[in-house]
Amino acid sequence: MIRVTVVVREVGRLSPDYSIDFDLPQIPAVGDYLSVQRPDTPDPYGEDLIVRQVWWRLKYPSTEGYARSGQPVPVGKVQEIFVECDQAIGPWTSDRSRDYLTAAYTGRGLQIPELEVARLSIRQDGSAVK
Repeated sequence: MIRVTVVVREVGRLSPDYSIDFDLPQIPAVGDYLSVQRPDTPDPYGEDLIVRQVWWRLKYPSTEGYARSGQPVPVGKVQEIFVECDQAIGPWTSDRSRDYLTAAYTGRGLQIPELEVARLSIRQDGSAVK
């Protein structure tokens, strides 16, 4: 498993709103969809995200960019991996997240990012989303 920090951006901005850590089988790629379920929201509802950037923080053990002849070659390591995401609406977005995102995006005159999936979106109360 690979530890990543999912950084959720503020609506319509590049600055972080919050971050959460995960151990994942692979690193999400730009354009991937992430759905986060929390204990205060009934299954399968949650928060939906679209990956916008992946930022690798690397640590290298030498100030030189090459190895000198006859010396062992130093090898760097991954220090942190940040997966930056925009908040979005998907078919299982919780009512609380959906209502917040609708108000936040439309209040700033922005279009709400939506997961491009061919599924009917259902609110937690059972009504279909138009």
